[in-house]
Amino acid sequence: MIAKGASRAIGPTFILATVLTCFFSLTGYLGELHYILDLTSSFKLQYLVIGFCTFFFFLITRQKAWCIVSLFCILINLVEVVPWYLPQTAIATPTAAQQLRVLQSNVLYRNKQYSQVISLVKREDPELAVFIEVSEYWEKELTVLQEILPYSVVHRDDSRFGTAIYSKIPLQKSSIQYLGEGKKTIFAQIKLKDKILSVLTIHTSIPTKKSSFNLRNKELAELGDYIAKIKTPVLAIGDFNITMWSPYYKHFVHQTGLRNARYGFGVLPSWPTYYMPLLSIPIDHCLVSPEIKVLKIRTGGNVGSDHLPLITDLVIY
Repeated sequence: MIAKGASRAIGPTFILATVLTCFFSLTGYLGELHYILDLTSSFKLQYLVIGFCTFFFFLITRQKAWCIVSLFCILINLVEVVPWYLPQTAIATPTAAQQLRVLQSNVLYRNKQYSQVISLVKREDPELAVFIEVSEYWEKELTVLQEILPYSVVHRDDSRFGTAIYSKIPLQKSSIQYLGEGKKTIFAQIKLKDKILSVLTIHTSIPTKKSSFNLRNKELAELGDYIAKIKTPVLAIGDFNITMWSPYYKHFVHQTGLRNARYGFGVLPSWPTYYMPLLSIPIDHCLVSPEIKVLKIRTGGNVGSDHLPLITDLVIY
């Protein structure tokens, strides 16, 4: 049992933590009103952990009222977090199905650990690899991957923020789509037996101030309009700079009908890898059409970037 003196000393800290956690757990639902409110929606996993910590403290110290408040905090965040961990129906893979491994990595333009990324790609041996924040130097270093991924499309907006697709499968109808006033997206198609799969790379603006917040939302809206018109199954991959709990993310997946590959495999925080790893959040996503089934998704090891790579195994019928 916690001594009464210690309880009195640290009790106010737990009360403050409980109040703030409950407050921010609720403000995330109001993200359409202000960009800061939207940012507070990103930490549902952290709010859940804090809720459990404060609940057990108040349980041990027999503070019934604060137990109830902490339990409320736990419940509203459980609703948002638990579905990502619920096992999905097992997938039987018929011989006619085509399996596809996709690797994605925001390499961070100033990161110079090129060999780490290249080794990861060779070790994972994907059919498709997507890279974000491809600088001029990264573009040169990644060309070595043409030994195993001979087909590629690269586009750089400037000296830092480029995007690249490398593939074992020929890339058809590849183009650069100019959507909104922000960054561009690469569009390409690959043929898997008798199926055509449309692939888009995503890298939206960072919503840390009102102007970039509005720009990111406009980019997502225009991407949503574009994807909704595509007639083939879609694979949208990249750094969306948004978590699954933002109302703008929810609008986007509703608009497109795409499904996050994370379902059933966990929240899988991907950024940041340093500074404050306990505050890491899932902003890198692999979104797929309903015709595409997910066998597995996981984060890769640290490659020197502020983002962890994601490796996704898919089945296309």
